[in-house]
Amino acid sequence: MTRKLNIMKNIYGLKLIATAGLVLATAGAFAQSSTTPGWSMGASLGGSHWKGGDQGGIATDGADTGVKIYGGYSFTPNFALEGGYVDLGKFGGANGSLKSNGIFVDAVGKVPLGDTGFSVLGRLGAYNGKLRSDTLGVIDSERGTNIKVGLGGQYDFNPNMGLRAEWERYRVDALGVKANTDMYSVGLNYKF
Repeated sequence: MTRKLNIMKNIYGLKLIATAGLVLATAGAFAQSSTTPGWSMGASLGGSHWKGGDQGGIATDGADTGVKIYGGYSFTPNFALEGGYVDLGKFGGANGSLKSNGIFVDAVGKVPLGDTGFSVLGRLGAYNGKLRSDTLGVIDSERGTNIKVGLGGQYDFNPNMGLRAEWERYRVDALGVKANTDMYSVGLNYKF
């Protein structure tokens, strides 16, 4: 019964992400301006901090390295839809550990700061993450879907290449755990 419930939760989570992506893409299509839309991709590396307190005997407040890869489509200079994969790292101590990774879909707003090449970024999306628990050799894992937000900045070296610095909060909702993981990252964004 529990396995069937987990499968149903996973299907629901994936449907939620697909629906959010479709709605955001449709909204972006109506917001198009006369500028040329374009594809982009990027990768970021940084520190992640799990704020989960004590989970099943595992003291999980801690830090690790996080990595993110993504691709996206800019509908206008101010609106894009991005999706990708993130590994938030491993957290825990002597009694065990928790590891979280997953996929996300975000609506990204971008506001240029004049002709300086600098822009402010904001994002709102959905995160379908897998949480893996290893407590004294007992391994369990489950997927869950929840909200994701972020703020940051970007400096464009040229029309195709930019440097991003971001803060993102991933809400983990699996294995009876509801915790936040903050990721502070720096990465490159390439538009083609």
